[in-house]
Amino acid sequence: MGLKGKLDGKSINIILGFCYVLLILPMAYSMYNSVPACDDFSFGSKTISNNVLFNAIGYAVWNWKNHSGRWLTFFLQNLINPLNIQRHMGRFYGICDIVVFLLVFALMLYSFRIILGKVLELNDRQVKIVTFLIIAVLFTTYYYSEAYNWYIGSTAYTVPFALLMLTIAFTIRYEETLDRKFYIGLILAGLIPATNEFMDVPIGVLYLYVVFVLYRLDLKDQKKLINRLMPLIVFVIGGISCVFAPGNFSRQDSYDVQPSALMSAKQIVIDIIVRLKDMLARHPLAIIIFVCLVLFGIKAGKMAGKNNIIVTAILTFIVVFGAVFPYVYGRAMTTTYLDVRMQYLFDYIIMIGISIGCVRFGRLIAPKCASILEGNKQFIVYGIFGVLSIIALLHNNNYSKIVQIDIVDKRQLIAESYDYWNGIILEIENSKEDDVVITRESEPAWSPYFLYVGLVEEDVYNLPLDEIFSNDIIMPNVYYKKASIRYVIEE
Repeated sequence: MGLKGKLDGKSINIILGFCYVLLILPMAYSMYNSVPACDDFSFGSKTISNNVLFNAIGYAVWNWKNHSGRWLTFFLQNLINPLNIQRHMGRFYGICDIVVFLLVFALMLYSFRIILGKVLELNDRQVKIVTFLIIAVLFTTYYYSEAYNWYIGSTAYTVPFALLMLTIAFTIRYEETLDRKFYIGLILAGLIPATNEFMDVPIGVLYLYVVFVLYRLDLKDQKKLINRLMPLIVFVIGGISCVFAPGNFSRQDSYDVQPSALMSAKQIVIDIIVRLKDMLARHPLAIIIFVCLVLFGIKAGKMAGKNNIIVTAILTFIVVFGAVFPYVYGRAMTTTYLDVRMQYLFDYIIMIGISIGCVRFGRLIAPKCASILEGNKQFIVYGIFGVLSIIALLHNNNYSKIVQIDIVDKRQLIAESYDYWNGIILEIENSKEDDVVITRESEPAWSPYFLYVGLVEEDVYNLPLDEIFSNDIIMPNVYYKKASIRYVIEE
């Protein structure tokens, strides 16, 4: 590569780096204004042992038997829980959320570079641009407070998802290099996704796709076949240890519902359609980015290998269906409501699949459309597209729905929410009373960019101080060693 190419590459890195900063800074501000919430208190309570390691082991075992099969995730969440420091968290909690977010972001960047390079036949520079466009649509369309502003939510959902992507990236790297470190890496990276019920189908399907379809494994080569099946066997064993855990059945019984596989499958299809309609009607920037990906695909030209958009669509549907089905079925969902942390997975998988499909579509039609993006014609096309994009964003103030702009607009409310709930936590911690009553005249308005502690005025938090986990109410009184906690709004 000549000097001009190097300068171009460096320029792209600088521009994209600046754009990433613009995307992340407002989100980081929201995360910085985070407070401990909901399950944080049970994970941070040392109700089994004062020894952090023994408490984490005991917590994972108890939950595997009584609440959830995610034994490995629960162990790690408990072991490195910020609330283990047993003092007022303050801003440190938000910093921990930012650290987890940046770690997930770094894993996604690395994984996208490898996965997109192989799947879409892109060079390094092209991969960087497509990766940015995909990250942009993920970060600007919706905000997920339960996945970004909550330690338990982020480590239970965003980290397994990032490790799923890393597993697939390592699988591709191993097939390309046969370097044993990538083989070991893909197994280790896949342990956490494999022991989370919502990742079992995605990791199995994507691993099989890479090994048997993308690299066309020779089934007659018995030694190579066994070698490639070993990680899958590990993933299956991990999945069995999670899915068939006694705690899953106990948890389902607590919902007091009668699930139906057929109704759950129907509901997931409805959920997908509703979300796609919402993106089309309310989030024009997402549509603009998808069109950019199509144009990029046209500019990149026809793929040398097979370009099967149908396979991409089918694979995306199977992965999103496999991720959401255990949740929808287990709770017998009959509405389009999904917990925000589950909506994160649902949306991310769909938007990544659409993005890859858009590039594939662009490359598919490239032979017939490439001429419109050459010479003076391209300026006309880009000009018309630019004008239409601006009109779409200005119509009904649609630009204000972009996550980053909306966070900036609501920054004062976010800060007020933090001060309010952090003050409540401080009052609980500093109270000399065994039965704590927190009284306020009013509370801040709801915001999608802040996750509330979880205290509800109607509830009294008076669980036994040796309680390990509760399906009914959160456990701040156990964590703070109080006989009871009440939260009252005096109007």
